[in-house]
Amino acid sequence: MATITVRFYTFLCHILGVDSLPLEVDNVEEAIMQLEEKFQSRLQEQIHARGVGADIKLRDFWLLLVNGRTVDKQNLRQIRLETGDVLQFLPPAAGG
Repeated sequence: MATITVRFYTFLCHILGVDSLPLEVDNVEEAIMQLEEKFQSRLQEQIHARGVGADIKLRDFWLLLVNGRTVDKQNLRQIRLETGDVLQFLPPAAGG
């Protein structure tokens, strides 16, 4: 297991009540599952695509980064994590 840091930004910090937290996980899918267990519907309502069964499917507009690199959301289980990695949840951009 790797010890990683998960970071949240903007309204997700407000909804979850934290801007970062450590996790012990092996891959990105496991990280998301642990986060869902911890935050339950507060997180699920924000990041999940509608009408999804047991598989983790994130809404298209969410951007996930590991150490600053974009994550392929179709292969979350294959993305192995190492101690010291940072998983970031970037919300959709708003313009004006």
